[in-house]
Amino acid sequence: MPFTDKQMIAAIEANVDVKDCFKKISDACRELKSKTGCPNDDVDQFLEFVIGKWEN
Repeated sequence: MPFTDKQMIAAIEANVDVKDCFKKISDACRELKSKTGCPNDDVDQFLEFVIGKWEN
């Protein structure tokens, strides 16, 4: 069963390590958009691609 948005936000706020990672990912997305001019949808699609690749 997937987490709801409310549960994810609670987890981010409750754990400093999770909150730090969330901030890093958010900052990286903003930097990617700023440096490349990619639209939000392209950044989202990039994140979807990366989701399954981070461990490899």
